[in-house]
Amino acid sequence: MAPTGPATEHRGQLERLARRGTASVVGAGFSAVFGILLVVIVTNGFSRTTAGTLFAATSSFLILESLALLGTDTGLVKVLPAQLAAGREADLRRTLVISGVPVLGLALAVMTGMLLGAPVVAPHLVGADAAEAMTTMLRALGVILPMAALYDLTMAASRGLGSMRPTVLIDNLGRLGLQSALVLVVWVAGGDSLALAAAWSLPYALGLVAVASWTWRRLDHAAAPVAPPTRWSVLAREFWGYTAPRAIARVTQTALKRSDIVLVAALASPADAALYTAATRFIVLGQLLVQSVQQALSPHLASLFARGDKPAATSIYQAATLWSMIFSWPIYLVLAGYSNTLMGVFGQGYDVASDVVLVLSLTMLLATACGAVDSVLLMAGRSWLSLRNSTVALAVNIALNLVLIPSLGIRGAAISWAVAIVVRNLLPLLIVGRHIGMWPITRPAVEVAIGAVVCFGTADVLGALADAPTAVDVAILATATGAYATGVWLARQRLGLDAFRSAVRRRAGGAPRVAAHT
Repeated sequence: MAPTGPATEHRGQLERLARRGTASVVGAGFSAVFGILLVVIVTNGFSRTTAGTLFAATSSFLILESLALLGTDTGLVKVLPAQLAAGREADLRRTLVISGVPVLGLALAVMTGMLLGAPVVAPHLVGADAAEAMTTMLRALGVILPMAALYDLTMAASRGLGSMRPTVLIDNLGRLGLQSALVLVVWVAGGDSLALAAAWSLPYALGLVAVASWTWRRLDHAAAPVAPPTRWSVLAREFWGYTAPRAIARVTQTALKRSDIVLVAALASPADAALYTAATRFIVLGQLLVQSVQQALSPHLASLFARGDKPAATSIYQAATLWSMIFSWPIYLVLAGYSNTLMGVFGQGYDVASDVVLVLSLTMLLATACGAVDSVLLMAGRSWLSLRNSTVALAVNIALNLVLIPSLGIRGAAISWAVAIVVRNLLPLLIVGRHIGMWPITRPAVEVAIGAVVCFGTADVLGALADAPTAVDVAILATATGAYATGVWLARQRLGLDAFRSAVRRRAGGAPRVAAHT
């Protein structure tokens, strides 16, 4: 008979998180590569003004798309696992309809607004000289917006149904890879603003077809329902009672990540927006690793909270935070120390934005140590508190941007975002610790932090003092990486990394049927 008990259950929870997290981290790797590649192509292939105009247009698009999404991506990740845990498979399709119809209606309204209002807002966003290109880009992006909103909704549903495969294969690999390829084709062909915007947005439409087909097949193979279907009205109240606050919070979160690009373009210039966007892409590299763990963590937390198992939820929250720090702290420390060199990949003159990388890299060390704290708050059903926190952080960000960008330019934008990131993480951390009784930091996490600072902080100092050729920098970083990797390997059991063995063993297996604990 197989052993049972709390220790075995704890091990099982970590292994399930590791299986989901492994797929998600692989996807994040593809996403990071393609995300940076896309910016490299745009910054090297087009003028700084055109690049900045595209980045401001796509940032505006993502903010508006998050408005149309109405928070349903978080709602589905919370509600679908809870329905599966309760044997309510009969409610899955109804929940998708209840979430999808309002999103489609609002997205069509936003699309209409973009088509009609683009000529009015374009001069205010990028100035008179780039207004015509901005108008063209906004209209092209507006046509795709309803499909993008449904794409993100369906992609979230796939995670809520217990699988990371669509996120990895369709989104991280397919959509982002196709975006880079199509933008490269536009560059080589000498395409105009319309072609550039179309190349960036068309993969959303193709991705929607793929993920919708996968989700439909997944539902067809769902386990037989235990409970009868819930009435439409009751199901709608259940879903929107939780999700409604996310309609605003989703916008504030996206705006927190993207509004500074738009504000830099409006308050400084599109060329400055290109510099700032390029600098922040490296920060996104580390964020993607953290987000990948968060995407795997959220459905798991939702299921555990639905079962009332807070000890298990605390355990996997701490494990996810630890694993995120193991992988992301070295990245951020290297970015901080070698920002000037790394910015050179975006083209001549982009190294002037290295200060942005330095400020934000150091800030993200704190953010990573807080873990996926907002996910804990959301999956515990405290969506109103999450909304308050994200609103406060966005207000801080915008207020500081309005004050600092005119005087400090992109450095002012970096300082503003750094302060907002600190607020965005510390507020929910205090709430989760006080009201839910969960804390992300463990002794192994502290040891990982010290090890990363010793290895890569030393490499940063040596690199700065040596002022040596690139080969010497590579040797220094290789030595630091080897020392850090050795330490992690020796402590792998204490760090819980042996849980990933099961993930590796099961990679060859097929996707499980939808069930309560997939």
